[in-house]
Amino acid sequence: MVTWPDGYKCAVVLTFDLDAETLWTSRNEESWKSPRVLSCGAYGPNEGVPRLLDLLDRYDVPGTFFIPGWVIENHEEVVREIHGRGHEIAYHGYLHECNVNISREEDLKLVEKCEGIIEGITGKRPVGHRSPMGEMPPHTLDMLHERGYLYSSNMMDRDVPYFHRVENKEIDLVEFPTDTLYDDSSHYFFTLQSPPRRPIAAPSTVLEIWKSEFDGLYEEGKYLNLIIHPQISGRVSRVKALGELIGHMKSREGTWIERADKMAKYLIGRNASAF
Repeated sequence: MVTWPDGYKCAVVLTFDLDAETLWTSRNEESWKSPRVLSCGAYGPNEGVPRLLDLLDRYDVPGTFFIPGWVIENHEEVVREIHGRGHEIAYHGYLHECNVNISREEDLKLVEKCEGIIEGITGKRPVGHRSPMGEMPPHTLDMLHERGYLYSSNMMDRDVPYFHRVENKEIDLVEFPTDTLYDDSSHYFFTLQSPPRRPIAAPSTVLEIWKSEFDGLYEEGKYLNLIIHPQISGRVSRVKALGELIGHMKSREGTWIERADKMAKYLIGRNASAF
């Protein structure tokens, strides 16, 4: 059982995948030819992020933003604003590419390239990793550990963070698991171009689901890891619903809402025996 700090009862990590245009282009290269499709992604940095940053300020809670390198390069001003407001920026590929067959050497070049881009904004290398679409080649965990990463957030197997193992040996690399249920794209995503369209849920429905999940996890003393895409959840009604959820979570005594990097540092400092 996880013991949270300072008497906290449960924990929450608010994560934001700012994929922008790469959410579409990484799945369908034809999207590069469609200004209309690309504009769907651009909505994230143009409108969604400012709205979400104001929401986080209003509730005085931090977030962790996983941002592809290309998005940082092409929307640098808004990414600097994210960092300037005290939120974490973590690794999420360069073009939101997903290649489980990539070699370690090729992957290392990709990681180093994106680390340099992030360091150009924050002044330091990232310590958090979320693979686009959550798929990790076999060498990923060992490579992240060697490069000093503190955590990954890709798996869906637990309701609490845990330490990874490499060659049957526990390492100081925390996993922050999540689930498709906690991913806004499972409920809201819709597009006229591949990937295929899905029904659009009402924000009230998503709020009900997430609030119910949080309440159950709170009672069990566990944690919640939400995945928010500014290009999807940056719409007015969805931001309002997220605000209602954050307000509800903060109203429950003993809820710890923290950046993933700071939560990972706490867990590593406590040692694996906490689990």
